[in-house]
Amino acid sequence: MSRVLRRTAFFACAGIVLFTGCSSSSAAPLDGVTESPDDGGGSDGVGSVGAGGAEPGGAGGAEPGGAGGAPDAACDTLSAELQGALDAAVAAQRLPGAAAAVAIGGCSWLGAAGVADAEADVAVQPGDLFRAGSITKSFVATLALMLRAEGLLSLDDSVSTYLDGIPRGEQISVRQILNHTSGIFDYTGMDEFWTAALEDPTHTWTPAELIELAASRPPYFEPGQGFAYSNTNYIIAGLLVEAASGEPIGELLRTRVLEPAGLAHSYLDGAEAALPGLVHGYGRSRGELVEMTSALHASAAGAAGALVSTSSDLARFYRKLLDGTLLRPDELAEMTTWVDTPPGQVNGYGLGLSRRESPLGVQHGHDGGIWGFTSSSYYAIDSDASITVLVNLEGADVGRVVDDLSRVLATP
Repeated sequence: MSRVLRRTAFFACAGIVLFTGCSSSSAAPLDGVTESPDDGGGSDGVGSVGAGGAEPGGAGGAEPGGAGGAPDAACDTLSAELQGALDAAVAAQRLPGAAAAVAIGGCSWLGAAGVADAEADVAVQPGDLFRAGSITKSFVATLALMLRAEGLLSLDDSVSTYLDGIPRGEQISVRQILNHTSGIFDYTGMDEFWTAALEDPTHTWTPAELIELAASRPPYFEPGQGFAYSNTNYIIAGLLVEAASGEPIGELLRTRVLEPAGLAHSYLDGAEAALPGLVHGYGRSRGELVEMTSALHASAAGAAGALVSTSSDLARFYRKLLDGTLLRPDELAEMTTWVDTPPGQVNGYGLGLSRRESPLGVQHGHDGGIWGFTSSSYYAIDSDASITVLVNLEGADVGRVVDDLSRVLATP
């Protein structure tokens, strides 16, 4: 197990999963319903929903897209095509399993393929829970922008306005923390972190420990002088929202985002009680699957990547985020003010949000990768289409699966 963990990074870089770095510097990336009765792990869970209609699956259902209803026959056809694309993707990449949620034009679909437990041969179900990795960053940035709307946090204040003991905190702004232009070293790129983490996988990490590790290395650049994806930024962001609000991040996330948005199957691992239903996560060593579900304590990810969720909850979150339900126009405009990123799968990073091109056009969302899991959740605003894919294999090319499903939606 240690060999698998040591050679991979666990919270995926903003939309560029498990590559050598998110910048030209040496920064290493950290990363990482409707219930189906299908015992084979697939789902034909497409529903036709008109404006104001009930969502498939109640609280766990994917948020439907489009203002008008779609004919049942059209949704059934789309269902078969999406399930076929997901099945093919799982087979092509030899993935243990995957769950997906898609919504467009009044049709909402939840699908699954493969296994949630390879040893016991238990099929993935559409409502199963997966570790979401760096998708967590979008949630934390949303909290920061909510506090900004209330006058409790300013993006242009220095970090030291809210927190003591952050190296160069007087020079780094809150904005630079949220869009990865702070230059702060990524603690997951450090041998010291991995050695300690693997020697004691049950160790509960404090944010101060992780920040102290990162501070022992020189910064990548001066604040604002580049882009380097660093999970340390979001460990700090978690402390910032706690300091500005006076509330623990788990409680803050639940009362301000999860409950208002109806995300009944999501939780911040390590900060609140776990929900049942987490699938087994895997790595691959010499072609064989290696169990990695709980390889490290969730506190090693914290506000940078400890969210656990379902495909339908994540699809619902990005739709409600990007349609203005969760944030005011001013805050959403701040979130979607993009900085340039190095060549890769994304072509811009906002505040906890990625921008990528797809067969459906521009999509906004985030990718994630954490021990045993890879994830991707995006919303294409122009086509009102949301796509979320969750995979229980570290280092899977989940962006390719998102594009496979996007092509199904883009085909006339």
